[in-house]
Amino acid sequence: IMEGAGISKAVMVNMLPLADMRDAALAGLPGTLTKPQYDEAVKEIDSRMLGRLERRNSWTCGLVEENPGLIPFLTLDPLMDESTMTAEITDKVSRRGAKGIKLHPASQRFFPNDRRLWPAYEIARQLGLPIVYHSGTFGIRRPIAYSQPKHFVEVLESFPSLTVVMAHLGLGFYDEAISLAERYPNLQFDCSAVVDRSETGGGLSDADITALIRKIGVDRVMFGSDFPFFDPVRSIERLVKLDFSEEEKRLIFAENAIRIYRLD
Repeated sequence: IMEGAGISKAVMVNMLPLADMRDAALAGLPGTLTKPQYDEAVKEIDSRMLGRLERRNSWTCGLVEENPGLIPFLTLDPLMDESTMTAEITDKVSRRGAKGIKLHPASQRFFPNDRRLWPAYEIARQLGLPIVYHSGTFGIRRPIAYSQPKHFVEVLESFPSLTVVMAHLGLGFYDEAISLAERYPNLQFDCSAVVDRSETGGGLSDADITALIRKIGVDRVMFGSDFPFFDPVRSIERLVKLDFSEEEKRLIFAENAIRIYRLD
């Protein structure tokens, strides 16, 4: 797909829905367990969940060895304690070449300003690692707007030198995204999902997408595919047709990502 679309580099922002996986494991426990037995079973389940997360990160980083066009980002979860979180970031960055962090508050069921993630934010700031978040709506299964842009304010204010990337331009909460962009220069965006959704399919019109990107700032918005949910080729074809200059398209398609993700 990358070759056919003319994509030379792709950032892998993989994640695991550990909250759902943990709930499923807990639901499978016998109802006859005593309190001590239940507590021990919960510890075992949590350990197993964190093992899955570490293996997912290792798998992501390992793909790069045979596919140099891929760029690995690691994922984390509030289920991790501070020492585990710190060790995972250090290992995957120093030994496995991870270039950033991906968090999905809506799927993982936490708010971006969850204080359990503060140690990860501090390490990312120190190492210059960008953090990419799902932002905006996330289907009917998640009625709580974990990823609503307003929940990023405390992170942006507490870590002004941390590179925060809100994927999907704050999907469905565009006015909030514009307001945050005006206030916080360390906030960046990608247009994945937004550019692929046609006006007839409930998405924005060409004119509205163009206006939204201009209000946020063309130099702060990156192309993104949200693969495998959307086809990169179709996203590229629509974005190319939007009313941007050739220089602006170079920023959106490549130069912004090179700068924001430090891909030099």
